[in-house]
Amino acid sequence: MITIRDVAKRAGVSVATVSRVINNTGKVSLRTKERVLIAMKELGYSPRPWARYLATPRRKFSVTIVATKRITSHMEEGSFYKYVFEGIEGVARQSGVRIQATDIGDFPLSDGYLLIGADFDKATVEEYKSRGKPVVMIDHYIPGMNIDAVVSDGYGGAFEAISTLAEIGHKRIVHIHNPLSAYSFRERYDGYFRAMEKYGFFPKVYEFDDLGDNMEAVIELMLNTYGVPDAIFTSNDFAAVRVHEELMKRGIEIPDDVSLIGFDDSPDSEKLGISSVRVFKEELGSFGMRRLITLMTGQDTHPAKISLFTELVIRGSVKKREGG
Repeated sequence: MITIRDVAKRAGVSVATVSRVINNTGKVSLRTKERVLIAMKELGYSPRPWARYLATPRRKFSVTIVATKRITSHMEEGSFYKYVFEGIEGVARQSGVRIQATDIGDFPLSDGYLLIGADFDKATVEEYKSRGKPVVMIDHYIPGMNIDAVVSDGYGGAFEAISTLAEIGHKRIVHIHNPLSAYSFRERYDGYFRAMEKYGFFPKVYEFDDLGDNMEAVIELMLNTYGVPDAIFTSNDFAAVRVHEELMKRGIEIPDDVSLIGFDDSPDSEKLGISSVRVFKEELGSFGMRRLITLMTGQDTHPAKISLFTELVIRGSVKKREGG
């Protein structure tokens, strides 16, 4: 596979110079540019579609970001979708794409649509597709639909979290999950079950209503019907923070009595020392925008689901279980 380094070596220039030629940025002499272009042609090097887009004269594309008020009204610094939007905006600035935001159900004229979050059903997605423009979903996917999507690897992240707990002696591991209508929460739920099955543990789950916040009732139900578990794994960090609050109110210590792992790696979980599965949120946005650029330029048009690997971050809320 020919790389940018091969082009730089053939042209006798730095990798940074080749990048400037491809992206049409910075100062490069005409003679140097010609050498780079000749080297690219001789080697048969073809930049990625979105890089080719940056490197050629073009009309300005317009992209519409579609999200509900549930998402756009919670864009404070450090919030999940704030990072996603920053990833989108960074690529948009670099590529000269104009972006506008609108609520779900609005259909402004646009060259492409980014659908953000889990508030989209199949019928609504089909409406956006019917405009005849490229559509990319971010942080959501509807099984059975051949539509481009960028998601995090919830299944793998959950599997790693439960496996880590199991390896340090935890057996009675409870999963408190958010509504499973969201693809990301279903993936994490499935990963939990698969890991529990691998280790021969009995799964136990409770549903948390993240909008109504019924965590107090969930914890009461768990303690009354199951008792104090070895560990709790939640679908997201908001749920983990609420678990932390409710257990501490009842004198149940973390991690001495119960280990706790959330999902997303939010500033709140970091502040409280709660272990979490890190989602690369800004990359969700940047990958989504780059994929849309690729589609808008007519490249690689076969639909794809891009899944970004996660990373388990262990903090003070996880402790080895004695005798495990």
